[in-house]
Amino acid sequence: MNKMNFTVQTKAGDKPVTLNYQNLFAIGYAGSDTEKTMAHIKELEEQLGVAPPKKIPTIFQCTNLLLTQDKTMHMVGNGTSGEVEYVVLLDGDKIYIGIGSDHTDRSLEKISVLKSKQICPKPIGPVLWDYDEIKDHFNEIIIQAWQVINGQKVLYQDGKLSDIMPLEKTLPDLKSRVGEIGNAVIFSGTVPLKEGFKYGQTFIGQLRDEVLGRTITCEYNILAVTEEER
Repeated sequence: MNKMNFTVQTKAGDKPVTLNYQNLFAIGYAGSDTEKTMAHIKELEEQLGVAPPKKIPTIFQCTNLLLTQDKTMHMVGNGTSGEVEYVVLLDGDKIYIGIGSDHTDRSLEKISVLKSKQICPKPIGPVLWDYDEIKDHFNEIIIQAWQVINGQKVLYQDGKLSDIMPLEKTLPDLKSRVGEIGNAVIFSGTVPLKEGFKYGQTFIGQLRDEVLGRTITCEYNILAVTEEER
């Protein structure tokens, strides 16, 4: 079992929490709108040559070692990019919501989507929300991502959590297909890209709750390294 430290932002104030987790999952093709999900699948096929999935949503189990709060990631080549996602953290009967990025090697994705998920770290922000405090307005929470490309900050993704499959469907579906998942970290799936795939030097993902007036962020830098030995 792995563990990671977070700060939980609550109405009563912030509090530290250490979460132990047994499993790390990334959910793919999990849009709440089937037409938009199929458009994303077509986008992947046309732009990257990724074969359509056999079943949606798709469940990818990843090694726990991929979850990270590091601010800098060294990746091979310039063909990797993030995807902003809300992250579900299960701690016994307690549910927390965080912000993360399903960083993926787009070149490898053409060959194997599963391998492309396994090869890249999965960044997660250091601050969580208590699901009980946000579940009544969960769908209205704004989810956005930016990339810094050659010094320019560009809006990359923009939507609401209503665009992604809700917990009430994701969790039962996951448990029915995988079995008992215990304490788990689950990347939810993403929202459509604004203008296709881009490859920047910094990725910034954000959840903004305008009802409670608070924001959580996952930000990290991507450093490209060559395949040549030093």
